[in-house]
Amino acid sequence: MPEEERPPGAEREPRRQRVRKKKNRQREGSLLQRLWWNRKTRLGILALGVGGGLAWFFAPAWQGTRGTSPRPSRQAVTNVPRGPTTGPDVISVFIEDPWRSQSALLLWRDRPGAYLVLQGNAEYQAITTNHLRNRQLWPRDTSRVVRLLPGCDTVGQVTHLARLLQTWPQQGRITIVTAPTHLDRTLAISRIVYAGTGWQVDGSDAETGDLRPESQLRLWRDQLRASLWRLTGWDGRLDGNDCV
Repeated sequence: MPEEERPPGAEREPRRQRVRKKKNRQREGSLLQRLWWNRKTRLGILALGVGGGLAWFFAPAWQGTRGTSPRPSRQAVTNVPRGPTTGPDVISVFIEDPWRSQSALLLWRDRPGAYLVLQGNAEYQAITTNHLRNRQLWPRDTSRVVRLLPGCDTVGQVTHLARLLQTWPQQGRITIVTAPTHLDRTLAISRIVYAGTGWQVDGSDAETGDLRPESQLRLWRDQLRASLWRLTGWDGRLDGNDCV
């Protein structure tokens, strides 16, 4: 057909371009594969993974702090060796379970000259002291008994003990007394914290009924937190792991 005549000076109308609609091609595959091919789904899965990883790592920071009670005397808390020593022998116990404390005390009696470090907040310190006194096990001479209050969990207790031992004149041996099911994770954390410090770390099983199984994921998380503490001085807890 002949083009329509336009008045002089009129602009020529642009030709309309046909827009071809893209047809959504359905990809074949399983339901999981089809979900993964969707970009929004991939981003959602990635966000959930990152959020879950952060929640898993920072879980100790969201735990409530323990109850408080009158603190032990200042002399008992700051009872550390003075002057030159030759390879101090340290027995440490996490006293949430008083039966652990009893096992540690019996081991301490068999190792003359050793120091006994009772680790736990003021409430657990009082419970442990009463438990041992009721069984006539509390020593008359407490010059080698150290009460260490800070530490809200295993990583915090290990790192606070490490900070205390940094002030001691020499390095020696540390024996950690805890439940058999808790010992592997505690030693894994301790070997990271004390690596290269000169302290030798070993463990001793406590006679206790608290035999709750440990999670492998919890072990990996605490090893990561211990490594973070070695690098930065922070173990991942927002409260500074200073539960007293």
